[in-house]
Amino acid sequence: MEAYRPNEPKRDRGAQALIWILSILLCVVIVLFLLIGAGFSRAVRVRAAMVREKEQAVSTQKATLPVLPTPEATPMATPGIEPVPTKAPEFSPLPTVDPSILEALPKLELNVQQPAEQKTFASIPDVVESASKSVVGIIHYQPNPRTGKLEEYASGSGFIVSENGYVLTNAHVVTGAAAVDVLFSDGEKTPALVVGTDVTTDIAVLKMEGEDYPALPIGDSSALRVGEYVIAIGNPLSAYELYGTVTFGIISATAREINIDGFVNTYLQTDAAINFGNSGGPLINMAGQVIGMNSAKSITAGYDTQGNAISAEGIGFALPIQNVIEIANVILREGGMVRPGIGVQIRTVDEQTAAENGVPVGCRVEEVTEGAPAHMAGLQVGDIIIQADDIEVRVNDDVVDYVRSKRVGDTIAFTVYRDGEYLTISVTIGDMNRFND
Repeated sequence: MEAYRPNEPKRDRGAQALIWILSILLCVVIVLFLLIGAGFSRAVRVRAAMVREKEQAVSTQKATLPVLPTPEATPMATPGIEPVPTKAPEFSPLPTVDPSILEALPKLELNVQQPAEQKTFASIPDVVESASKSVVGIIHYQPNPRTGKLEEYASGSGFIVSENGYVLTNAHVVTGAAAVDVLFSDGEKTPALVVGTDVTTDIAVLKMEGEDYPALPIGDSSALRVGEYVIAIGNPLSAYELYGTVTFGIISATAREINIDGFVNTYLQTDAAINFGNSGGPLINMAGQVIGMNSAKSITAGYDTQGNAISAEGIGFALPIQNVIEIANVILREGGMVRPGIGVQIRTVDEQTAAENGVPVGCRVEEVTEGAPAHMAGLQVGDIIIQADDIEVRVNDDVVDYVRSKRVGDTIAFTVYRDGEYLTISVTIGDMNRFND
């Protein structure tokens, strides 16, 4: 017989009540979860909308800038020049110019104003306002490797030196360009003919069609003194976004013998900021005259004990305008400069280095320009030149001076040491200004 337990019904009613309470709490939790989820979903949608609005705003801002995505396949940049992103460029072919016109091009006369005639400006803004209209951008075009169409590829700076459209810039700004445009401050571009270049001094002369261009007065760089104020105007980094950037400084030195890319030239040194893209722009005195062509800067002052580069600041170099005009005159008269060369970079192997490495004293070939006479003749990186014809060579200048003493078309028999053997390699002298044609 089942025992009667009078308290059992009470326990059942208590359990049932507990279940109801737990059910209610569970419902409350579910409702709260749904409310929180709905709020979170709304927040996510609002956040997404805000992000989309922000992205649209950014896209609009970028669309107003003359920026073009980097091409899928980009050729090697011209040394010293930053690639220029730009809007989809129009085809800009080289102007059709009758070569006979070069014979009639006028000589650039050095316009040195005498002290009594010099115009001294009251302030830097006055100088900038007077000179800026003569400073231009130089746009370098290259064909797209995929489509073959010309695209804006790199840029530099330049300045107008005659009313009939002559422009001076650095040779490295236009070397290898399929076409060149001159860019003005209002965004207008006009095609320019590269009359000629000289890679040794890094000078190029361009010619635009037309008249009445604002020419920049030419000063006297030989009369400069250390400490004089100077102004650099150009287009650092991009010919569009930072067009016409002005920097200010002093002449730090008037005659620095600097080796840049294997070419030794005399430069003005300045602490006015010069950056990639400033190449070819003017260095201007306080009379508003161009006294130099901005060409290079030092970015490394040396190395620490761990071999890390120590950055350099305020060390820029400009070609003296007297030297620039002299070369430009030759280019105008002859259509270019003829520079005897073979297309190599060399380094002296002194007695200590030779003894340590078991090689002869001479000049080691560090680099050979593709397509240049040395390359065609078979000179290779690592060869040590010990003799040129019957002349023993022991330092770099021995080779350089001997090559420069020859004419284009002459032949030099170089004796070189290669992998334990001595070879004789005959090289026909070429024109350095044509190696990149």
